[in-house]
This record gives sequence, C-alpha cells and structure tokens, in this order.
Amino acid sequence: MKKYFNPILALLLLSTLSSCGYQLRGSVDMVGLDNVRIISNSRTNISKILEQKFSSDRQSDLNNVAGYPAIKIISIARENRQLSVNSFGRVDEYEISKSLSYQFIFSDEKKFSGIIKASASYDFNESQMQGTKEREKIADDNIDRTLVRKLIYKFRSTLKSNS
Repeated sequence: MKKYFNPILALLLLSTLSSCGYQLRGSVDMVGLDNVRIISNSRTNISKILEQKFSSDRQSDLNNVAGYPAIKIISIARENRQLSVNSFGRVDEYEISKSLSYQFIFSDEKKFSGIIKASASYDFNESQMQGTKEREKIADDNIDRTLVRKLIYKFRSTLKSNS
C-alpha cells in the first residue's frame, strides 16, 4: 500500500495545481511576431524594450509609415505619490505609477486603443540619497518591463481574436 501512496499523492497534487490554472511564468513567446513595427514619438525606455523584444535589428519608426501590424505608443504618464511618512513627518516611502496609452494597428480600418497601468514602491532615506535614487531607478525599470509584458500579452490576444 505504501508504494502506491506516493505516486497517487504526486498525481493528486499535480492535477490539483493544473486544474486551478497554475503554470510557471516564463518569457513571452514571440514566434510569428517578428514583423511588428513599433511607432513612438520619442525614444523612451519602453520603446527600447519593445524593440529588443520584437527584433534586435530594427530601429523604432518615428514616422507613421505604412506597414502592419504595428504598436503605436501614444503617451506615457508618470506620477509619484507619498505612501507613508515616518514619526518625524518626513516621507518614508514613495509609489511610482505609470500609465501607457497605446494603439494596435492591424490595417487602416482595424485599430484598437487602450491604456495599461503599473506601479511600484520604494523606500526613501534622506541620509542615503544615492541608494534611494538607485531604488527609484530600479522601481522605474520594473514598471517599464511590466508595462511591456502587459502590452505584448494584450497585443497577442488582440491579434488572435482578429485573425
């Protein structure tokens, strides 16, 4: 009986995990998306990451040149706010929020727009300004990568639903 217990328990655990939707999160599958153009008015960190994800050989299109499909970055808004203060009334923690306004262009008639948002927080320490600036930069980079990942997932799902 004991020799059957471990395999049955492992099978039960695996079926429970797979039935609840759990899956390992890997990199975004970019197969078939190598002809996507990135349109951006300025060269931001997000447009650089998108270029790297879609094709390392191409540069961002600064003009609206014909070619489909395309992802157009309309605007990126950044906002800082205080999350907490210490007992002396000084800021102890900040939150950075970004919203990315985008447009997916599949043809002259098929255009889909939307906004995605992401945020992160970091600790603020007046006595360690260099370290605090570094933490702010890390949080900012994490937000950019999160926005790009969300944008690619939305693009792939929109592309599949309109094919």
